[in-house]
Amino acid sequence: MRNYSFPLAAALVLLIACASQAAEKPRPAQGDQKQPRKVWTNDDMDQLRGRGLISIVGQEPAQAAAQAPAEQAETTFPVYASRLDDPAWYADQASKLQDELDQRVAALQQEQEALALAKERITQPGVAMDKPSIGVTPDAAIAIFEAQISDVQTKIDELSDLARQHDIPPGVLRG
Repeated sequence: MRNYSFPLAAALVLLIACASQAAEKPRPAQGDQKQPRKVWTNDDMDQLRGRGLISIVGQEPAQAAAQAPAEQAETTFPVYASRLDDPAWYADQASKLQDELDQRVAALQQEQEALALAKERITQPGVAMDKPSIGVTPDAAIAIFEAQISDVQTKIDELSDLARQHDIPPGVLRG
């Protein structure tokens, strides 16, 4: 194995030398420094605004005072420190979970009806390859659907417990 310490040291010295020379070079001046500088005051704002050189973000103090009564007439919404204190968030989450639960129950009922028809030897010929299959056998599919329903119901119960901990009325979750 060769020792490459000399070329490495030489490359490091060249790198440091180039970096120090670049830092010592004078920098070009920014703009023309011989022009007199103008300090703008509040009295000059109308002149600048007339030329289109200034824009004001927000309202001027006179306009803000005139519109203060109009803003009070608008409906104000309560501000919560956390979404966990907001009843609307609980209602939204409960609605989503209830929709998911309804879909799962409908899928379970459809699978149970298909199984009942199969026991009476009323089936559609073949396997529908274009539709997803949740289980290998109809009984396994029913077990999977029941587990999914149980999982969604557990989530609803957890949301209800969380709402109770944050003093949210129970009627909010029922929508």
